[in-house]
Amino acid sequence: MIVLASSDAGVLRRWSSGVPAGAVLAHDQAELVRTLDGRPPQLVLLDLDLAGLGAASGAADLIARHPDSRVVALSRTPDEDEGLDLLRAGARGYCNLYIDPRLLGKVVGAVQGGEVWIGRRLVDRLVELVAGNAPDRPAEPAAGVAALEVLTPREREIARLVGEGINNKLIARRLDITERTVKAHLGSVFAKLGVTGRLQLALLVTGRAGGGAGLKNGFR
Repeated sequence: MIVLASSDAGVLRRWSSGVPAGAVLAHDQAELVRTLDGRPPQLVLLDLDLAGLGAASGAADLIARHPDSRVVALSRTPDEDEGLDLLRAGARGYCNLYIDPRLLGKVVGAVQGGEVWIGRRLVDRLVELVAGNAPDRPAEPAAGVAALEVLTPREREIARLVGEGINNKLIARRLDITERTVKAHLGSVFAKLGVTGRLQLALLVTGRAGGGAGLKNGFR
């Protein structure tokens, strides 16, 4: 079951037009908690301005209280730091409150399928964090490094730059190619390595790949 939690009737109508029929509405924090308590895990689209919630900190408390439910937080003014905090708390997505309903349907499908959905800028932040926290390269090649052998030399070069947290524009400038060419190479890299985006690629390159949800954002 999908739960739409917002105190704004217009937002609820907008969301309802993009998700499967039969979604349950919650108009404040108390109603949302009553809906979730005693029921199987749900997928919750959560307006961070929901009455009584307490914004992001209240959302983190709600996630902790219902760890088996998949919560996608939606903000009127998305902020990267807030998004990172909510992902650390266990949110399965972080989006603009006014996301196109058609795209919202894709978010729901991805999260129901076990993915995490966030925006491109937040993906770049996560890649930078992974790159910045990567351990020194071990003497023996990591499993992720060995996996890169299926790539062409140029693809390996681009994959390693992504692992360093470098964005497409800077990669293109460094390699003296166009951003379109970088994106084309990345599409091939993702397909060959079976990863869904930049974050998973960075985790693989830095030797941190493992279990956990995939990540979707609609961008390359």
